[in-house]
Amino acid sequence: MRYVASLIFSTAQRGAFVVLRRVLLCVSIIAILTISAKIKVPFYPVPMTLQVMALMLIGCFLSRGVAFVSLVSYISLGALGMPFFASGGGIGYLLGPTGGYILGFFPAMWIFSSVSVRASAGRSALLLLSGVTVIYCCGLLWLGVSIGWGEHLLVLGLFPFVVGDLAKAIFVWGLLRADMRTLVRSRTRVW
Repeated sequence: MRYVASLIFSTAQRGAFVVLRRVLLCVSIIAILTISAKIKVPFYPVPMTLQVMALMLIGCFLSRGVAFVSLVSYISLGALGMPFFASGGGIGYLLGPTGGYILGFFPAMWIFSSVSVRASAGRSALLLLSGVTVIYCCGLLWLGVSIGWGEHLLVLGLFPFVVGDLAKAIFVWGLLRADMRTLVRSRTRVW
């Protein structure tokens, strides 16, 4: 996967062509985040999306600069009303009960993009789980403010998603371990 990205988005050339490639990469990442938010796995009380897995992949396989520019663009466009989030868009969506999870994407992306090709299997797993935990912490804090504190907070905002997000982290961890053997990352982790 990284090898294909390194061929398409190589930074060996300079000028307008490189800028165009970078813009296309950011647009592609925004599209991936939007599509992953729209793919819903039916869960009760709210459906689970593939957005956390997309964040892990973007953070782990691309440079921190590309990841953050794309994430800021995605959330900004969503806040301006583009229907990029799971159930719509707009500033009201970010201020709603799930807004904390979306704002938790920023620190989580920092953690996900800290995974390096030389990281041990344990360190990679710890970073992936830490990023997911940060998303949960931000989301639960905001959800608690929105709906109140109590057992129902964990029932609505944590318990239904833990197993799915753990499976996503294991999947991404497996891709990282397989990719480590190819050692292509150094070509794609540049901006």
